[in-house]
Amino acid sequence: MREIEPFVELGHFEIHAPTVRLLAYKFCLQNYCVALGRAPRDLPTPVTVAMLDPADGELLGKLAIQLQRPVTPVRLNAYEIRKALDIGYGLAVAERHKFNVTLKPVREISFDPGRRVDDVLSDVLGRAITLGASDVHIEAYEDDVDVRIRIDGMLHQIISPISIQTLPSVISRLKILSDLDIAEKRSAQDGRVFATFTVDGVARTVDFRLSIVPGPFGEDAVLRILDSAKPMIGLEKLGFADETLAVWRTLIQNPEGMLLVTGPTGSGKTTTLYSALQELNTDENKVLTVEDPIEYLFAKINQKQIGPRMSFAEYARSFLRQDPDVMMIGEIRDPETADIALQAAMTGHLVLSTLHTNDSVSTIGRLLTLGLPERLIADSLLAVLSQRLMRRVCPECVRPIEPKPTDRLHFERLGVEFPLVAGEGCAHCRQTGYSGRIGIYELFVVDDAIAEQIAAGAALHEVRAAARGKGMRSLYDDAVEKVRRGLTTFDEVTRRVPHKILTEKR
Repeated sequence: MREIEPFVELGHFEIHAPTVRLLAYKFCLQNYCVALGRAPRDLPTPVTVAMLDPADGELLGKLAIQLQRPVTPVRLNAYEIRKALDIGYGLAVAERHKFNVTLKPVREISFDPGRRVDDVLSDVLGRAITLGASDVHIEAYEDDVDVRIRIDGMLHQIISPISIQTLPSVISRLKILSDLDIAEKRSAQDGRVFATFTVDGVARTVDFRLSIVPGPFGEDAVLRILDSAKPMIGLEKLGFADETLAVWRTLIQNPEGMLLVTGPTGSGKTTTLYSALQELNTDENKVLTVEDPIEYLFAKINQKQIGPRMSFAEYARSFLRQDPDVMMIGEIRDPETADIALQAAMTGHLVLSTLHTNDSVSTIGRLLTLGLPERLIADSLLAVLSQRLMRRVCPECVRPIEPKPTDRLHFERLGVEFPLVAGEGCAHCRQTGYSGRIGIYELFVVDDAIAEQIAAGAALHEVRAAARGKGMRSLYDDAVEKVRRGLTTFDEVTRRVPHKILTEKR
């Protein structure tokens, strides 16, 4: 019987611009080849090179001369080779017509009074991306306009030339870019602005999700930045404790059942789900997602975005007829979606989704309010991961500090002693003392005993006590452990852990 040949395609490789540029563009075009993956210039590591015929000895000889290091050949077709080459050389602003804004890094926003509205807006958006912001807020007040950007979950005001006089022009320009009604000024409108952001000749796509709301002094705008360079983080980089990560990785390999990720808006739920999908996205799995919005496009994952004609529930119902292995439903918002997700989980599919609850065990109560029976929840729910994001201490200016008297008393009650650290503030962290964020997690696993409790209608505090007795680490426990390791501060714990949990601990 003839064996099936391994299937290789461009999506299996990273397109890393410095590696692509190890070979001259003209040489690659003439010989239909491209260097893929990561191959540092200063190390003699082998280079993976895609070519039409990996057995072409003459071309392999040329490549060895050009690269002066070992070559690992792989077969790709001409279209994929050309696509990778153009992306690596920054020439692949594909479908250029759909990108209506071209941005670049901005160190300082210009206050030249003669600048066009387009240029002012490009400065503000380019500056936000340069600083790693997740959102841009343009807010109208009686006498002025504030422009603030959210970095690591915190808002920071930036100085811009947008004034109460120029704000209408800026808002109108945003509406034009996102194909909204510029004459409508009394109702809220939502849209999207598509942009390219070019650094050192390499372009990437940036999608701004726009929300415009009218007010007494003009219209406010908030732009959520969906940067294609950001989401692919990976589970190992999110801040999971080793034992929690090991259990979560086992759970996502289940052939059926429901896994839920919970937390408020901005707690990193989508990043966690995307990182899980990254590991589940194999040739053997058919993965379907429905999202609002699609924040990152995966190769070989069938992604759908809800709209006026198709809701989460309608897409989820249609997915059941598409023979999926894994389904991701962006959010369970209503009884219909909850019921379909449960059906899918009980009929041989792995279902990933999100809910808004304060902690993991409270998810059971939320599912009950959506009309799901206790027995079906018990039979289908594999686990719930509750999470929050806390700011990391800046590694460039970290220093030991003395704990506050209230914090010291709290630690003594917990029976723990450890040195505390904080960031002093430096240019690297923009004088905030923090750089980047890390997750805190509470993983509630539904084993047979807990499933019986849920099916019997046990009170949530009884289920929570049983889970804690089996070793479940709470959000607070995980947060304190990260303080102990010097990754964050107790101020962040009190800011991000729900007040009810903090009150119980104190």
